[in-house]
Amino acid sequence: MFPGNIDMAEKTLHNWRTEIPALFGFYKEDKEANITETSKMAVFLHENQDLTQFLRLFLFSFQFPGGHMKPQDLKDIIYHEIRFKPARTIIQVLMYGNKLLGETGSTKEMSLSAEEATYCIFNDIRVTSGKIPPEQIAKNIIDNRKNKIKYYNPSDPKTLSLTGTARSKGDMTRYAGDILDYMEIANLLEKHNGYYFMKGNEQVSLNIFANDVTWFSGYELFYKKNRIETRELSKIEPLWFEYVNNSMKPNLFKTDIRSIIAQSEVIDVVFDDRIKDIVSSDDRTTKDIGNLGEAIVCGHEKMRLKINGYDEFVKLVQIVDSPTYHPGFDIDSFEADGTEDHRYIEVKTTISKQRIQMYGFHMSPNEWRVASTIKEHYCVYRLMLSEKEKILFILRNPVALYKSDKIEAEPRDGMEITFSTEHFEPTELLSWKR
Repeated sequence: MFPGNIDMAEKTLHNWRTEIPALFGFYKEDKEANITETSKMAVFLHENQDLTQFLRLFLFSFQFPGGHMKPQDLKDIIYHEIRFKPARTIIQVLMYGNKLLGETGSTKEMSLSAEEATYCIFNDIRVTSGKIPPEQIAKNIIDNRKNKIKYYNPSDPKTLSLTGTARSKGDMTRYAGDILDYMEIANLLEKHNGYYFMKGNEQVSLNIFANDVTWFSGYELFYKKNRIETRELSKIEPLWFEYVNNSMKPNLFKTDIRSIIAQSEVIDVVFDDRIKDIVSSDDRTTKDIGNLGEAIVCGHEKMRLKINGYDEFVKLVQIVDSPTYHPGFDIDSFEADGTEDHRYIEVKTTISKQRIQMYGFHMSPNEWRVASTIKEHYCVYRLMLSEKEKILFILRNPVALYKSDKIEAEPRDGMEITFSTEHFEPTELLSWKR
C-alpha cells in the first residue's frame, strides 16, 4: 500500500516482509518447534502508536551479533570477534567529541555524517570489536576533518558490487545512514546539512544509551570455536528474540510530547486546557498520546462548527471516552449540515518525531459493531502528529467503505484497517480559537 513500493518487484517486497519484522523483533520464532508468535515489540507499537518511543526501545537492544542476521553473516561477525551496539557507540563518540572540542576552546558541537559513521565506525573492525575506544574514534574523525580526508573511493575494490561495478556513495553509506535516521526519528539526534548532532534536550535518554552495559550473550560460546555450524547458530535465534522482548521496558523511555507539539501551537488549540495539561505533565503515559489526539480533534470539531455558523453546538461537543467505559467512539460532535444529527468520532493517533505515513489502524470489535450500527454518522479520524506537520484523514462509515473496496479490513480481534491516498485526501486540521 505504500506509494514508493508500487514499482518494486514482488520478490523484493516478500524479502522485506521477512527481513524487516526480523530486524525490529516483531515476532518470536522457534524454527525447530515450528512456532512463530507476535512479539511484545509489535504489540507495543500497535497499541501505543508511538514511533519515537518504539525506536528507542529497538535501538537500545539492537546489537551485532543478533538473531536479526543470517547464520552465515553471524559466522563472519563472530570470526572477527565483533561485539557492537551501534546506537550506544554513536552517542559515546558524539559525547567524547564534544569533550575534545571543548578542550580546544571550540564552541562547535560534535557531529557525524553517514559517511564518517560508515568508514570510521561501522566498517572498521577495530571499532566494532572494541579495540578502539569511543574517545579515539572521535579524535580520529576530528583529525580526519582537519586533514580533509576523503573516504569514498569508487576505484577501491571494496566498493565493487557483485556485477563488478562501483557502488555509489549512497549505497556504501546506506546502512549507517539508516541507523542514524532511526536515531533521529527516536529524537536522540537531529540532522543539519547532512550531519547528525545529539538532541540537546534529551540528555537523560542519551545518558541511558551511553552508560548501557546490557548485552545478549547467547553467541559468546561460539567465539572460541574454530568451526561453527550454521545449524548451531540457528538454535540461538529464538533466545535472541526472547531477549529483545524481555529488554522492552516501556517506562525506560517516554516521548517528550513537548518536542512534538510546540508551545505556540498548544495555545491555539486549547479549549479547556486539556492539551496543555498533557504536554506539560512530567508524568505522561502512553495513553496520553491518545488523549492528546482526542483533545486536538475536539478542538478541530469545535472550530469546524464555529466556522460553519453552528455556534450553539460548540459547547455540546465532548470527549466521551473514559477509563471505565468506551461507547465505541471518542468524541460526540455534530454534522453541521442543517440538521441536528450527531457525528460520532473515533480518533486514531500516531506520534512521531518526523513525518511517518502510517495509514493502518485497528478497530476493536465494539468500535466496528458501533460503526456498523451508526453507519454514515460514524467517522474515524486518523491523526498523524509529527514535529513539522499534523495530518488528518477522515473515514466516514468505515463499514460501508470496506464493502465498497475503498479500504481493506482484516478480521483480527476486531478489524485491522488499511487505506491509501488513492481514495482519501487529508483534511485541514483546524485549531480552536475563541
